[in-house]
Amino acid sequence: MSIVVYGSLPSPYVRRVRMLLEGVDYKLELLNVYDDATRAEYSKLTPIRKLPLLVDEGQPVFDSHVIYHHLCRKLNRPECSLEQHNLVSVIDAATDSLIILFLSSNSGLTLDADKPLFKLQMERIPNALSWLDEQARRGEFDEWHYASLALVSLIDWADFRELYDFSDFPDLMAAKNKHNDLSIVRETMPQ
Repeated sequence: MSIVVYGSLPSPYVRRVRMLLEGVDYKLELLNVYDDATRAEYSKLTPIRKLPLLVDEGQPVFDSHVIYHHLCRKLNRPECSLEQHNLVSVIDAATDSLIILFLSSNSGLTLDADKPLFKLQMERIPNALSWLDEQARRGEFDEWHYASLALVSLIDWADFRELYDFSDFPDLMAAKNKHNDLSIVRETMPQ
């Protein structure tokens, strides 16, 4: 099997793909997205310049969601239910908002809650996490599936980057912690 994953070790979306590829032989090509030359070379592989990129036997697959569906079909793994897709959509909203705030801060921008862009992100994150906390209370993350994997990736990445305090969401943290002992979770921790 000739699979190459392009990405960075801290990326929550790259980590999802790495966890999906548990037990599969693949090559991880690490990219420094802060290097201009690396980004220029990477843009030759993907027009959207997003991480991750998967190349399967020469065929590029853009975006983690498309990669997920491709790998489920290729590896004959079950796909998410509609409810799990909704969980992933809310996790993605929180993840994307945190990424926007992280990149804005790293770009020297002041995260002014009165500015519509930042206000939206700052409102979306706790709203999404509150809803996810309720879903965790109902047991939606008890099993190891794509939504659980996405949740673990979000929380571990936000903790690694020191972006968010999840202590107001105890059921969400308990759900995440149920999966901490899985070897693939330990092996793919952000660094």
